[in-house]
Amino acid sequence: MAYIVAIVCSIVVALVLRLPLLPSKPYRYSFDVSALYPTPIIAIGILSIFLVLNYTFMYNGLVLAAVIGVLSALFVKYLFDFVFPKPLDENAGEDMNE
Repeated sequence: MAYIVAIVCSIVVALVLRLPLLPSKPYRYSFDVSALYPTPIIAIGILSIFLVLNYTFMYNGLVLAAVIGVLSALFVKYLFDFVFPKPLDENAGEDMNE
């Protein structure tokens, strides 16, 4: 149940922060952040670390899951591109008209 709370909180807060629901097309080669990826994945990962360490805080980890969901959405919105920069464009420096 705690994982579901973390996923829902992270997606809702990401949408409130005006992150797009899906990345730009083509999805496969997009390095844009969105509400569906990587926000809930980061929330699940951090929550699982706390649960493996047997730290559940209150209500069997539900409060912890909500806090982690909110913090993961804030991380993706404001710090994700700083911590994980986008790769350089392969065509940088070349003329696009050729």
